Amino acid sequence: MEIPSQYKGREQAYFKHQLLEAYLERLFMIVGQHQRTICYVDCFAGPWKSQADDLEDTSIVISLNLINKCREALRKIGKEVQFRALYVEEKPTRFKVLQAYLAARPADGTTTHALQGKFHQLLQEILAWCGSDSFVFFFVDPTGWKNVVELPTLTPLLRRPNSEFLINFMYDFLSRTVPQPEFQADMKSIFGVVPETNGMLPEEREAHLVSLYRNNLKQVTPGGKEQPRTACVKVLKPTHDRTLYHLVYLTRHPKGIVEFMEASEKLDIVQKKVRALAKQDERVAKKKQMELFSADEHVSDERADMDLAEIKAYWLSLLSTEPRYFGTKQLAEMLESTEWFPGDFQKAFAELAKECKVKNLDAKRARPVNAVNFEKNEALVRLES
Repeated sequence: MEIPSQYKGREQAYFKHQLLEAYLERLFMIVGQHQRTICYVDCFAGPWKSQADDLEDTSIVISLNLINKCREALRKIGKEVQFRALYVEEKPTRFKVLQAYLAARPADGTTTHALQGKFHQLLQEILAWCGSDSFVFFFVDPTGWKNVVELPTLTPLLRRPNSEFLINFMYDFLSRTVPQPEFQADMKSIFGVVPETNGMLPEEREAHLVSLYRNNLKQVTPGGKEQPRTACVKVLKPTHDRTLYHLVYLTRHPKGIVEFMEASEKLDIVQKKVRALAKQDERVAKKKQMELFSADEHVSDERADMDLAEIKAYWLSLLSTEPRYFGTKQLAEMLESTEWFPGDFQKAFAELAKECKVKNLDAKRARPVNAVNFEKNEALVRLES
């Protein structure tokens, strides 16, 4: 693969934009089946560090192009959906660029608007623009955390019904801030408690802090027919094996979790290849010598951090000798409580079936691929050993 030149040096943004585009298309096509108005709100629009004159490497252009694509696709199946897009930016210089781009963009059926100011001071204005009846997707992608990811800041938006969120949880910043006494009040507003992480290994500490934040988000998000759910995807530094941030997704619908994690799974290999190429570029720059092969050619789609034995044991803990039905809701619960992808569960169940430890009662024969059709709510059992 080849990373677009405008993303050189900020490869993590390429993966983030790929995920945003892939998931938004799934989301808008599903929501567009039953909503007359869909709003997209970019709470920190920028444009940030764009290397392209036409801003094509920004979430602004990516979102508007995707909206147009979805509107036309929905129109072809008889669904007329009004799309609206709001872009918020604090810095005057960047805001002028944003305004100029939106003003010059040809009319295409999408209503756009821009707001200048600090995000936390514009919450009521943002909510007023959204209205009460439309579906809203909030993209919260700041460069820091102060007055952004704290629950008191986000609560007015989180309490809005018919809304979904993708939040950039800046773990690299926060992990260094958590231990500092002067930030304890801030940490409590983010995590619900002042985190106690002494004695934890780095991996345990990261999992603990992200779990605290996700649970805290759900505490202030009102449920309806369905309770709020979260999922997250880890984004690593391009040239270091360390987490830069987590993209935390919040929804009230089980299918949303499944769709988000399916989109994330398909792009997992993209992040691996992007990082391999970034590391290669760094090596070449240091040695001043080209390498014979492109680093992405050697990247496998196998997940090195996936312990299939652990996933198989998890499956067996869920099953009994009495049939239990597994549908979208059950899969969403499995995805939410683990860091595994849908394909991981499918692969593990297929192996267990091959070992005659489990059976899908609704499958005429064992399926090596898509061993469980969760959309059909299939009956699964654990076999007597």
